[in-house]
Amino acid sequence: MRSRYADPWLITITACLTLLGLLMVFSSSTVMTASSADFRYDPFFFLKRQGLAAVIGVGSLLFVRRVDLTRLRSLTSVPFAIATIGLLGLVMLVGPEINGAKRWIPMGPFQFQVAEMAKLALIFYLADCLDRRREKVAQVWRIVPALGIFGIMLLLVEQEPDLGTALVLAGVFMAMLFVAGAKLEHLGAMAAAGVMAVVTMIIAKPFRMKRLATFVDPMGDVQGAGYQLYNSLLALASGGLWGQGIGNSHQKYNYLPEMHTDFIFAIYGEELGFMGTCALCTLYVALLYKGFKVAVQCRRPYLRLLAAGVTFQIALQALMNMAVASGCIPSTGVPLPFISYGGSSILFSLVSVGVLLNVADFNARNVEGEGKPKRRERRTRLGATLVSSSDERVAPVISNGTWEQRAAGQRLRRTEARLPRPVIEPTLSDRSFTTAREGRRQRNKREKAQAIL
Repeated sequence: MRSRYADPWLITITACLTLLGLLMVFSSSTVMTASSADFRYDPFFFLKRQGLAAVIGVGSLLFVRRVDLTRLRSLTSVPFAIATIGLLGLVMLVGPEINGAKRWIPMGPFQFQVAEMAKLALIFYLADCLDRRREKVAQVWRIVPALGIFGIMLLLVEQEPDLGTALVLAGVFMAMLFVAGAKLEHLGAMAAAGVMAVVTMIIAKPFRMKRLATFVDPMGDVQGAGYQLYNSLLALASGGLWGQGIGNSHQKYNYLPEMHTDFIFAIYGEELGFMGTCALCTLYVALLYKGFKVAVQCRRPYLRLLAAGVTFQIALQALMNMAVASGCIPSTGVPLPFISYGGSSILFSLVSVGVLLNVADFNARNVEGEGKPKRRERRTRLGATLVSSSDERVAPVISNGTWEQRAAGQRLRRTEARLPRPVIEPTLSDRSFTTAREGRRQRNKREKAQAIL
C-alpha cells in the first residue's frame, strides 16, 4: 500500500524549516521585545504572531493540496494577476511608510505584504500563459502578454521600493521561460536588458548607491553605512564550528539591526555555527531537489511549470538572503523563507509547498492508475497514439483496419499515378485481409477472362 502522502520528504523538510523558523524568531527577538514598551515587555510577542501565521499557512497548504488546480486555472491566471496588480497599486496609496518604504497594507493589528503574493500570482499566470503558447515560446512576440504582466508587477514592486523582490520576480520569470523552452539567445538578451535596468534603478536611488558602496568596502564605515553588514559578519564569525548555542547570541542585544527579519541568518549562524548553517543549506537543497523532481515527473505542462516556478522562487530567495547576510551581494531586503519573521512570508511559502504537494499527488495518482491493462485493452492495437493538450497520457487507438483501407482506396482513386498502398499491420483484422484477398482473386479471374475473349 502506498504512503498517505505522495512525497513524505516534502512534508518533513517543510516541517523542519517551519519549526526551525519559529525557534529562531523567538531566539532572535526575545531580548528586544522583553526590554521594550512598544512590545508590552512580552518576550513571546513575535513568536505568537509568527505562530498564528504558520497555523493559517498550514491550513492554506492543506487546502491548496486538495483542490484541483486545473479546474481553478481560469481564476488563478489572469484574475489573480489583475487583483494582485490592483493591491500593489493600493499599497502606494494607503500603505504606511516604514523605514522609507511602502510595502504593507494595514489589516487591524497585522500588516499584509502584497509583494509576497505577487510572486505566487506571477507564477500562476506564467504557468497558464506559457502552457497555452508552449509551441510558440521560441517566438518572443508570442509572449508579449506575459511580458506586459511581468513588467507591470516589476515596476510597482520596485516603486515601493523593493528591489530585492523585483529581482526575485525577474529570476522566476527567466527560469520559467527556460523551462517552457525559450531560446537561449532570447533569454540572454532579456538578461542583458535586465542588468541595464537594475543599474539604472541603483543609480536613480541614492540609498542604493550607498548600499553598493558599503558592499564594495564593508569596513570603510563600520559605525555608519557599514554598521549592519559589519555586525552580521561578526555574528557569523563568532559562531565558529558548532555555534554559541540556542539563545546565546551576543549580536541580538541590539547590536544587529533587523536581526529577526532580513538578517536572521546571521543570528542563526552565531548560535548554531558552521555545522548548523550547513544543515540549513542542506534542507533548502533537498527542497530544491524534491521540487524539481516533482516537476520533471509531472506529465501536464501547466502543473510542471507551477512546480518548477514555486521551487525556484523559494530556492532563489533563500540564496539571496544568505548571500546578503554573508556579504556576498548588496543588501536587498529579501526575507529568508520559513525562517525570517513575517506573516505574509511564511503564509505564501507554505502555500507554495501546498502547490508542490498538489502536483506530487497528481503524479502519484497517475502512477497508481498505470496498473496491469485489462484484457480488452491488451487486444487493441498500440501502434498509433493520441495525445491531448490537456492530458499528456498516451491512449490506444482501437481499430480493425477498415478505415485504413477506405482511406488508401480513396487516395488511389483521386490520383492518376500508381501509388503504393500503405502497409497495414497484419494483426488488425483477419477478416478484413481475407476479404481483400478474395477481392484480388476475383479481379484477376475477370482480367484473365477478358484477355481470352
